[in-house]
Amino acid sequence: MKTERVYLPVVDANVDHVRAVLHLPDEVAGPPVLLTHGAGGDLDGDGLIALAEVLAGLGCVTLRANLAYREAGRRAAPRAETSVAPFRSVWRSADDLLHTEGIHPGATGWVVGGKSYGGRVASLAVVTGPGASEPVAEQPPAAGLLFYGYPLHPPGKPDKLRVAHWPHVAAPCLFLQGDRDPFCDLGLLRQHVRKLPRRATLHVVPGGDHSLKVTGAASPDGTPRSAVRVVHDLAEPIGHWLGSLHV
Repeated sequence: MKTERVYLPVVDANVDHVRAVLHLPDEVAGPPVLLTHGAGGDLDGDGLIALAEVLAGLGCVTLRANLAYREAGRRAAPRAETSVAPFRSVWRSADDLLHTEGIHPGATGWVVGGKSYGGRVASLAVVTGPGASEPVAEQPPAAGLLFYGYPLHPPGKPDKLRVAHWPHVAAPCLFLQGDRDPFCDLGLLRQHVRKLPRRATLHVVPGGDHSLKVTGAASPDGTPRSAVRVVHDLAEPIGHWLGSLHV
């Protein structure tokens, strides 16, 4: 596997590109993947790097990229809806880059997603019908959505659910969630995934927090595990889900 730092053009009022890292597998055997970061992070978060490494190890050309607000130097994330148009622009640039490199996503298209806020933005970006937050320019097709800790609601506010667009999300979804995540009540998640038109796969990490880190006190066997270790240990279920996409 090789990695390469690249710059992806973006249509945004404050920046004209975002930084990204391209992970090239030794042999391509799955859909390309675009990952972005959580609200307080960037493309170089340890968990996001681990997820990109796992995906590349499974044969997926993977890009992890900054969102436009982070590239502009902002620490606080804007409303997720505000990041949708720049995300779609980065997605188109990523698709152009792969074609330039002679890598073709194929008819089924991309898996998009990422950590927390990044995954939520991606889920809004794939909505192209009546539930779309804005008019949609031509964009690559979505084969699936990969959520690394979906932020179902703000901590302590399970009544403020972020699922209004879910009935319009046509891509299959994979949720990687910890059972100690203050952003996601698993009972509510299991209830609301029924709103998704396509099949959804939920993989729960016992003792995992919002980044899937497991402390010794929360671990079923008393062994602490870093987010990086947990994500690498998820290669098998991630690979099984990718295989179910029939890309």
